Amino acid sequence: MKGTKHMGQYNLVGDIGATNARFSVVKVGTSDLENIRYLPCTEFANFQQAIKSYLSEFTDVIINSACFAIAGAVHSESFKLANNHWHISKNDVTSALNDIPIHWLNDFSAQALATTALPPNDLRVVNAGCMRPERQRLAIGAGTGLGVCGLLELPKGWLTTPGEGGHVDFAPNTELQFKVLTHLQKKYGHVSVERILSGPGILNLYQALAEIRGQEAKFKTPAEITSAATSSNADVLAYDTLQLFCQIFGRVAGDAALNMGALGGVYITGGVIRNFLELFLASDFKKCFEDKGRLQGYMSDIPVFISTTRYMGLLGAAQILNNTTH
Repeated sequence: MKGTKHMGQYNLVGDIGATNARFSVVKVGTSDLENIRYLPCTEFANFQQAIKSYLSEFTDVIINSACFAIAGAVHSESFKLANNHWHISKNDVTSALNDIPIHWLNDFSAQALATTALPPNDLRVVNAGCMRPERQRLAIGAGTGLGVCGLLELPKGWLTTPGEGGHVDFAPNTELQFKVLTHLQKKYGHVSVERILSGPGILNLYQALAEIRGQEAKFKTPAEITSAATSSNADVLAYDTLQLFCQIFGRVAGDAALNMGALGGVYITGGVIRNFLELFLASDFKKCFEDKGRLQGYMSDIPVFISTTRYMGLLGAAQILNNTTH
C-alpha cells in the first residue's frame, strides 16, 4: 500500500515482460512475495524509472540484493527487450540500486523454476502419465509471446535450459491450418508459432479465420475474443478460434516434448490459457499433443499439468535469491 513503512531487510524481485514490469519485495531468507505491483512498461522511459517508482512506496527498507527475470538477452551486458522499447544496461541498473548484487535470468527460466515448488492444488492435471523425475521437464507458456524452457534436476539443484522455442516455424498439418499459414505469411513473412500461440496470436488466428470464412471480425482484442468464446451464448467464430488455438498448442507442445525427451513432465504456464482454462481442458489439446504416429504411446506416458498460479516469474526469481535452487 502506498506510503506503508516496511522495516527490515528485503530482496527485490522483478518479472519483466513485454507489457508489464511486475515487482515484489521478499524478506531475506524467505520466498514470500509482498507488495506485488504491475507497472505498465509504456509508462516509463526505462527500467530504472520503473524500479524507482516501485521502491518509492517504501521507507526504511534495506534492499540487500535483487533478481530480475527478463524477456531479453540477459547474458549480454546491454540488451533491448524483445517486444517493448526498453534498452537495459546492467551497469545502469546496478548503479540505480546502489551497487547491490543483482541476478539476471531469462523470464521463462524463472517460470520454469517456479514449477518445481508448486503445491498440488495449484496444478490441474491434463494427463497423469507416468512421472519420471530423473528425466527432463518442459515448461511452456503463452503470454505476450510463447516461452519454452527445459528443466533438469541435478544433485545441486535445478538446471534450466532456456531457448527460443516460440520462434520455431509454424508447421500446419490440416487444410485449414495451411490456409491460416498463408494468411499470416502475407502479414509477417516468416510465421513463428508465437504468432498464433500468444495473446496477440489469438487475434491473429481470429482474423485469419474470419478472412478464410468470409465473415466479419467483430472483436478487436484477445480479451474480447476470449470473453465471447467462453460466454453462455458463445460466438461461433471466437469459439472456433480458441479451439484451433488449443489444437495447435497441443502439436507444438508435443513437438517440444519430443525434442527434449520430457518424460519428467510438461508444465503449462502463462496467463493466456488461464483465461479460458475450462475450454482448454475440454479441447483437443491432449489428443493433438499425443498424435505423433509411432510415438503415440511415448507421448501418452508424459505427464501434463497446467499451473493456475499467478506470479510465476516472481516466484522463480525469489527461489534464485534464497538459494532454494540454482
